[in-house]
Amino acid sequence: MQIQVFNFIVVNVAFKKGGIFTLSNNPSVAHLIHILDIQQTHFVHQKLKLLHLNSTQGQVMSFIAHNPNCKQRDVATYLNKQEASVTNLLKNLAERKLIYRKIPNNNGRTKILSLTDQGKQLVTKIDLVFKQLQQQVDQTLTQDELTKLFQLLKKVQSANSERMDI
Repeated sequence: MQIQVFNFIVVNVAFKKGGIFTLSNNPSVAHLIHILDIQQTHFVHQKLKLLHLNSTQGQVMSFIAHNPNCKQRDVATYLNKQEASVTNLLKNLAERKLIYRKIPNNNGRTKILSLTDQGKQLVTKIDLVFKQLQQQVDQTLTQDELTKLFQLLKKVQSANSERMDI
């Protein structure tokens, strides 16, 4: 599998049981963060696939669960996409009876989103996937290591957000 990074660096990655093969024997911190991202994305993708969801659908379901009665526009903002581009995604979830798309009386162009009972049950399973992911990290590090790692990653994230205007 080839993964394009920053539109100009191509990293060759192959999944194997228990880890990832890479071309680099001496990875940088940025490379290790990238590899962890790939591993965690793969884990989440495989678990959501068992629930018959892709990662975007899982994100949207979780977003709606945590933001009841949100609007289609809110989902688009959350996904950083145009409102029209999330329409089919939401239609699909509604057709699968996972969400409701209600049109308010005062505005026919917007849709209010909420979960169906079946959607609520599915979100419980989605949340479990992310809980399992967190447990993997928690079991690897001590509480002091987790605290320090969290502080360092937040520092890097904040600096990158400022530099990259994210």
